[in-house]
This record gives sequence, structure tokens and C-alpha cells, in this order.
Amino acid sequence: MSSLRNRLTLALTLVLAAVAALLVLGLQHFPRELVERYVASRLEHDAEMLYVRLDEAADASTVAGEALGGEYRLPLSGHYFVAQRKARGGAGAAAADETILSRSLWDEEFTVEPLSGAAERIARRPGPAAQTLLAYTRRFSGADAEWTITVAEDISGLDASIARFRRVLLSSLLAALLALAWLQRAIVVRGLAPLARAVEACRRLERGESASVPSAAPDEVRPMLEAVDRLAHHQAQRLSRVRHAAGNLSHALKTPLAVLAQIADERDTAGDSPAASAIRDQVESMRATIEREMRRARLAGSGARSAGFDAREQLQALAEALGRLHADRALRIDVDAPAQRFALDREDMLELFGNLLDNACKWARTSVRVELAERDGALRFRIDDDGPGVDDALLARLGHGTLRTDERKPGHGLGLTIVADIVAQYRGSIDYRRSERLGGLCAAGSLPLGDEPVSP
Repeated sequence: MSSLRNRLTLALTLVLAAVAALLVLGLQHFPRELVERYVASRLEHDAEMLYVRLDEAADASTVAGEALGGEYRLPLSGHYFVAQRKARGGAGAAAADETILSRSLWDEEFTVEPLSGAAERIARRPGPAAQTLLAYTRRFSGADAEWTITVAEDISGLDASIARFRRVLLSSLLAALLALAWLQRAIVVRGLAPLARAVEACRRLERGESASVPSAAPDEVRPMLEAVDRLAHHQAQRLSRVRHAAGNLSHALKTPLAVLAQIADERDTAGDSPAASAIRDQVESMRATIEREMRRARLAGSGARSAGFDAREQLQALAEALGRLHADRALRIDVDAPAQRFALDREDMLELFGNLLDNACKWARTSVRVELAERDGALRFRIDDDGPGVDDALLARLGHGTLRTDERKPGHGLGLTIVADIVAQYRGSIDYRRSERLGGLCAAGSLPLGDEPVSP
């Protein structure tokens, strides 16, 4: 997981889950233990009161019925007691043992396991009428007898209430955890938002647009954003110096080239045609090189660029211009493009498709077709013509250097080289092959729409 946002979200979610697990574990035991302690304290009080009444009474069976409240006399009321008397030996001691049951037990059996060493015991046990009882058992030692008294209370209703309480609390806890997870995710996203704005600013700078990296950010990331901002301005200054230097060099070379061209004309007039031809070839080569390098400098960015490329509108305008240029041949240029604006530089796209269409129009006999479509996050394009095409041996070399397939056609061989530069700038691809539709050359390629252009 390489995303810092996802890492922070996962870490905070795990912390919340651990806290929730501790709360759930506490809810499983704390409410029940709290209730049982409260009920046990009441049962202990009733057991002590019952012992005092029985120990002082001459007729324990008669007194037991009135010793505690009326709930111990109501059948199956959920409040029960069992008093077991064990006589001690000796003068004046009662000889008989006896067991006294509360009226509330009615005819139900209620057996009490003897205490094994301990003076008291609190335990859950099944009771009459499918009740769940919390029973308190205690041994009392009197002067002439030992009493073991068990007092029990039905806690089925309390268990049901605790279960409802758990369900409501767990549901509320789950909702709170989800809200906290969403809130902490929003906090993380908001905290990292300056980085996203910085990335967008860098992309705008790559497109040649004016932008500055925002400095309003947390203290931990502000130094990095300020460093990126300084680097962006420094890069823009360096690029501007390179463009100015290339422009100055171009203008400085124009005059010497014009002089050389004039010398070639004078040599030709003097009858030295081979030397004049050689000079003209070198002059044209230098002019082509200068034009190409100036084009590279322009591709590096020269200030604010267009907002986008309107595919159908601008390609149709380009096709009409080329149609007028080749009006003597009555070329038909078909454009199949969506009426959609793409996030691509308009000047770059006109340069790209202008060179491809110009090359197709030079060689086409009657027809040229250009198709554009957006598929799989990329702008797919294809240009076909019905010209003679290119030999298979030369197809792989198109767009590399200043290759000219036919010296009879005008130009320096730079058009497809410029096309290759623009496609590389946008991290795209292009290939040339024989057109199966029109029979001439087919130039097909794609430009990723999610990537920003890079400097050549």
C-alpha cells in the first residue's frame, strides 16, 4: 500500500477497531456483574434478616412465613428461600434437623448443594417455571444449631434488559465508529489536500500555464511545497533563457545563410553549377536543422497555452484550409471526429494533425480520411490516403531524422519528425503502415488523455 492517505486511514481505523473491541468486551461482563452485585446485596440482607427471625423463634416453621415480605408467600413469584437447620449435640439442644421452604416455591423442588468449606456462595441456577435464579447461600452458626439459608431471586427479566441494552449500545457504537472512520478519513483527505493542489499546480506549469504552488498547508508539508514552488519558478526562468537563446541563435544565423545562398547564386551564374548546388544543399540542411530546433524550443512551452482542443471544429477548419491549398487537385478530405473538447494543447494538436494531413494531401490521388475517437482513456487517431504508399523497407524509418521518400515533392522531410516529437512529448505512440481502406499510407496512433506533456 503506497498511498499515504490509505495508510493513515487504515492505521486510524485499526485503532478505532481495537477501542471498539475493548468496549464490546467490557459490555459483555460489566453490566451483568453490576446487576448481580446489586441483587446479591439484597439477597444477603434478606438472608441475615431471615436467620435472625428463625434463630430467635420457638417455632421456626411458623415464623418463617412472616419473616420476609409478601413476595416470598406468592406462588412462583420469583423470590424464594430455603432454610436448613442442623441441630448440635448437647444438653438442651434440639434433636431434630429440619428444612423450611418459602410458600412461593409451592410444590416445586428446590435442592441446595451443601457448602464445601466456604461460608457463603453466589451462583446462578435454574428455578421453577423456567426461571433463571441468582441464589445466595450462607452458613450461620447459632448456639444450639447451624443454619444454612439460601435466598434466590429470578433475574430473567434483568438478563433480557441487559441484552436489549447491549444491542442498543452496540448498534450505537457501530454507528459512532463508522461516523468516526468517515470523519478521520475526511480529516486526512483535507490535511493532504495541499499536496493535491500542488500536483495540479505542477501540471499546469508543465502545460505552460501560469500557476503557483499553494503555501497554505500544515507545518509538516509547507517546507516541501515552498521548495516545489521555488523549483517551478527556477525551471520557468531556465526555460525562458533557453528559448531566448535559441531565438537569438536562429536570428544570428539567418544573415550568414542568406549570404551563402547569394554566393551559390553567383557561382551558378558564373557557370560553377556543381559548387552552387552543393552550397544550396548545405544551406537548406542548416535551415532545416534550425527550423527543427526552434520547433523543439516552442514545444518546451512559451507561456500560456490554449484551454483545449475542439476536435471536430478545428480539424474541419484544418481540412478546409488544406482543401483550398490543393484546390487544383479536387481532393476530398473526410473528417470523422467527436464534437468534444479534449484537454490537449490546441497548437500542438494543429501542428500534429496539420503535418499528418499535409503529408497525406501531398501524396493522395483523390481522397484523405481522418478519424478521431476517445477509447480507454486515450485519444485514438488514424489518417488514411489513397496515394502510392511507402515501401515496407521505409515504413519503420518514417518520422526519424529528415527522411524524404521522394525528392520530387516539396519540403525538407521535417513534417513527420515534428509529428514524432509531439507524440513523444505526450507519451503517445504512432506507427505507419499500408492503408487497407484506401490503399495508400495509414498513420495511426494514440495520445493518453490522463498524462501531461513533458518537455523534450
